[in-house]
Amino acid sequence: MTLVELLIAMAISLVIVLAAAYLYLSSTDAQRVQDRTTARDETGAFAMQMLGRSIMSAGFYPANVPPIPAHPTQTGMYDTYPPLPSNPRVATDWADPATGWPPTAFQTGIYGCDGASFNTQTSACGTAVDGAPDTLVINYFTSDISASGASGQRLDCNGMDVGGDPSNTARSTDAAGAAAVNTPPQLPLFVSNRYTLSNANVLVGRGTAATKSLACSGNGGNNQGGGSGPGYQPLLAGIEDMQLTYGLYSGADSLSPDRFYTATEVSGLSAVTINGQALTGWQRVVSVRVCLLTKTLGGNSRIADKAGSEKTYQNCSDQSVTQPAGVAFSRFVEVFGVRNNLKQSY
Repeated sequence: MTLVELLIAMAISLVIVLAAAYLYLSSTDAQRVQDRTTARDETGAFAMQMLGRSIMSAGFYPANVPPIPAHPTQTGMYDTYPPLPSNPRVATDWADPATGWPPTAFQTGIYGCDGASFNTQTSACGTAVDGAPDTLVINYFTSDISASGASGQRLDCNGMDVGGDPSNTARSTDAAGAAAVNTPPQLPLFVSNRYTLSNANVLVGRGTAATKSLACSGNGGNNQGGGSGPGYQPLLAGIEDMQLTYGLYSGADSLSPDRFYTATEVSGLSAVTINGQALTGWQRVVSVRVCLLTKTLGGNSRIADKAGSEKTYQNCSDQSVTQPAGVAFSRFVEVFGVRNNLKQSY
C-alpha cells in the first residue's frame, strides 16, 4: 500500500467516523427532546388526574353511617356537609359555633384562593398577587365506618393521619369514648387538602432547572386547619401555572352551572334562596374548571423558529404567547363535576 492510498483510506475513515458521530449526537438530541416532551405531557395528565379525584371527593359525608347509641340526637344527621350539630351540642359534634369553628374555608366542601396560597395559620387566603397561581381547598369526611373492615381515607395528601386534628379528637375515639387502636373511629373524620404551586429546583441531566411544583398541605399530624402541622409539600414538579374557575347554579330547575366564576367572585356573591334555603356562592359550586400549564425542563428541547413563523401556545388566561427558544409549554384544561353537590337532599 502506497502512502497516497493510506492517506485516502484515512480520510475516508475520518469522514465515516464524523458522519457516525453526527448521527449519534442527532439521535441523542432527538431522544432527549422526546423524553422531555413526554415528561411534560405526563406531568400535566397526572396532575390533572390527581386534582380531579380530589375534587370529586369534595363535600363527601358517608350516608350509610349507623347512628351512635350514645348520642341518639345525631340520628339522621349524616347525609350532609358539614355535619349538623346536635342540640344541645355533644362532644363528638364536629362544628362548634361557640368557638367559631369551622372557619369559612371549611364550611363547604370546596373553597379557593385567587392568585394566593391558603394560609394554614389563619385558615384564610393570603395576599393575592396578579398572575400568581391559585389555590384549591378540598374538604370531606372519611368513610372509615361506612362498611365493616373498611380502611377509609384517614391520610391527607401528605400521608399524615387526620385523626390528630383537634376537630377530630372526640370523633376519632371508639364508641365507648376510648382511644381507637387499630379500629375505625366512631364517627367520620374531617379531611382538608389544599393544593397550590410552590417554587422548586429539579435535577435534569447534569444540572438543575428552576420550575414550580404542585404542592399540598393537609390537616393531618395534629394540625387543625393546618396550623401546627407540616406546610406545603411538593408533589409533582414541572407545572408553571394553575388557574381555577368555579361553575355555579342559581335556580331550583337545574344544577347545571350558569357560568364560571373566579374564587374572588364566588366569595363576593350574595346568598340565593333555592327551595327555601339561602345558599352562598361556595355552596352552589357544582363544577371546577382546572387549567394547568407545563413546560419542558432543562432547555434544548426545541429549536428556534424561523422569523415570522414563531410557534405559540395558549396560557391559562386564554392568551396566545410565543413559545420561547429551547423550551415548549403545553396547556391542559378539564372541567370536573363536584359530584357531592350534584344531588338532591330531603
